[in-house]
Amino acid sequence: LEVTGETRMVTIRGKVTRVVSLSVNANQTCGTIEEMLGSRRGLHVAMLENYELEIKGELEGRLDSEEVKERLAHDSLAGFNDHHTKMVAVISEEVETVVRRHKARSAEWYNEDDGQYDSAMEEAMQLKK
Repeated sequence: LEVTGETRMVTIRGKVTRVVSLSVNANQTCGTIEEMLGSRRGLHVAMLENYELEIKGELEGRLDSEEVKERLAHDSLAGFNDHHTKMVAVISEEVETVVRRHKARSAEWYNEDDGQYDSAMEEAMQLKK
């Protein structure tokens, strides 16, 4: 319902009543309560998935960088046991674990307490550092 005019006071059967002019508003663009509650979770998880892609892309780019190639060419210990590749795999797994943990939380979790949502955002920001 949408208020469409001025409110006025009228007397009906000896009682003062407030009259409010209303019209029915069939707003089809508005989501359900469940959709609105889920949107915070959905946006948060989408942000994390983008961070995951960015981080993995950056790590892969560093593995293929001239700096790493130069180091591997001149430092026999740098490539020993393929530690640089293993380190990228470990970091990638840590990021995947964080994303999985955030995906596993219900939509309600993101809306119950702003402190919980704040902690989820803080953890997301830590991924980018």
